[in-house]
Amino acid sequence: MNLILLGAGASKSYADSPTGLRMPIARDFFSTFEQLKISENPWVLIDGLLDYVMHVKSENPLDFLRSNIDIEELYTEIEENLNLYKGKDATIERIRAFKSYTQLVFIFSAVLNEIQNGSISKPHRQLAKKIKPDDVVVTFNWDTLMDRALKSETEWETDEGYGFNPKSIYREGWVAPVQKERSAPELIKLHGSVNWLSSHPISPEEDIELTQEAAPDTVWVYESARKPYSCFAGRYMGGYEELSYGYYPPNILDDPGKKIDDGYVLVRARVKFPWVPEGTSDNSGLVSIPLIIPPVKEKNYHRYGTLFEDLWRNAQTGIENASHIIIIGYSFPRTDLKSNKLFLDAFLNRKDIPFVTILDPAPELIAEKFKMEFGIPESHLRVFKEYFSEKTDIESLLNPEK
Repeated sequence: MNLILLGAGASKSYADSPTGLRMPIARDFFSTFEQLKISENPWVLIDGLLDYVMHVKSENPLDFLRSNIDIEELYTEIEENLNLYKGKDATIERIRAFKSYTQLVFIFSAVLNEIQNGSISKPHRQLAKKIKPDDVVVTFNWDTLMDRALKSETEWETDEGYGFNPKSIYREGWVAPVQKERSAPELIKLHGSVNWLSSHPISPEEDIELTQEAAPDTVWVYESARKPYSCFAGRYMGGYEELSYGYYPPNILDDPGKKIDDGYVLVRARVKFPWVPEGTSDNSGLVSIPLIIPPVKEKNYHRYGTLFEDLWRNAQTGIENASHIIIIGYSFPRTDLKSNKLFLDAFLNRKDIPFVTILDPAPELIAEKFKMEFGIPESHLRVFKEYFSEKTDIESLLNPEK
């Protein structure tokens, strides 16, 4: 059994976006966003982010966002700013801080959706054609490039392919997932996915709370839509390929929302501006948000119950059982302690030594890590010093004997 680990370098291989852009890295995220048409769309909310830059950073928003700011550093600062305001006396400041925090989730997801909204990625498609049903694909990426490739070239489906049971799938309308035995590779997304949805959270005083009645580990999955769906303020945007959508995902229609405490009244309001056109779609249901673990240094996996705990456990089991582990475009950054621990714990539980193949344009430090920290000898280690692309020899990559 093979385990294929995909990092940011794998997503960077996608060269067929109608936008002409490739997936961003941490320091070119905002320059990428500025080049997309959605950056000029009044429905794409950035006022909370601009407010943060002006009033907390005391900087000109455009100059700041064009300065190659690292999105992980910015997101971490925004989260730290949110945590400064707690309790009943911090309501207004906390609302402002929380607004910038949630808007960045939507902006981040929208950039990925815009770029991946084209033909199926050729490198991912070639990989999907060669992997076997019992193989496992693990990724830290939020995009759906591998999802689409698997769906196109194998029997993989969103119903059972992610390693959990979705509550509902938006497939031209909300439908129940089809329960069947998995007959395709499993795709484990350790940081969530732009097409996974949860209820839009609130954070009135301290904790960040989901507004759904269902358990926090409940996931709704978006797949496809050819006609308008119910979403926030009816702001449906059409023209998207499968597993991609406009800025607003569909509202959740099969959950009534969390019950409010006795003595309180729930008020739903929205400020209208004359320069923002009204949406023409329906707006009923529970407002949703992409279910991703944002790129912050201290990642909060526990907000979603046991969802990510289970996914990381499944990934560890895959590493423990795989005879061949293929690393594509993942550099094992020192700050990502959880991913390092994942491999260390898995290798400590093994009774044998797997073959490891690394594909990366700068593989030296990664190879050294596997030898010195994970105990993989030279005899079980192969290195392809190249970018992942449609020219990659997938047959040789997956077969350690070639």
